[in-house]
Order: sequence, then structure tokens, then C-alpha cells
Amino acid sequence: MGEYKRFEVAHQAGVTVLRLVDAELSDLVLQDAAHEELMALVEEDKPSKLLIDFGAVQYCTTGIINSLLTTKKRIVGGGGVFKLCGLTKHVHDAFQALNLENTVFDVYATPADALAVFSK
Repeated sequence: MGEYKRFEVAHQAGVTVLRLVDAELSDLVLQDAAHEELMALVEEDKPSKLLIDFGAVQYCTTGIINSLLTTKKRIVGGGGVFKLCGLTKHVHDAFQALNLENTVFDVYATPADALAVFSK
């Protein structure tokens, strides 16, 4: 597994948990770096269960959401499961405004809530 700067990776109960570390994902260079690292993780690790934790993120743009859509398509297309958790208020509001929460993305309040669903 490679070294990542935009997120931390852990494995819990068969789930790859990716915790984003940047408070703001609005800079284009940062977005591109996050996207490249995310695609590298998907290609190298080929996780069948992926949880992305937004607990540290206070702001993100549609560029990050597009990366999430691409990631979900690859994970689910390979027979896997993809979930999000820990959306902070601003990020949560954006997902709701775009009608992405629990329509396009399965969103849970905490990592523990999401991990419990993975184990079912």
C-alpha cells in the first residue's frame, strides 16, 4: 500500500476505512492530489468495502464530490460496497442540497454506525 498525504487508511472488520485529513478540500491542486491518491488506493488495494470518513473536512467542492462518484462507480462496479460517514455541517448541507445523501451515497453519522451496517 502506498503512502498517502490527503487521507489515512485503516482496516477494520474487513472494511477499508479512509479518513480524510484536510479541513478544506477547495483548492484545485489539493483536489487533484486527493483524487489521484483515491484512485491509486482503489487500484492498488482494490477494496471490496470502502468507508470514507469526512470527520475532519469542514468544506469541500464539487470536484471532491465528482471524485467520490468515480470511486463509488469503481467500487460498486466491482461488486463492492461504498459508504460515507462523519459529514460535518457544511459538507452535510451541501450533500443534502445536491440530493446526494442516501440517494446516491449511503451516509452515516459516525464510523461506528457505518461499520455496523457493513457487518450485516
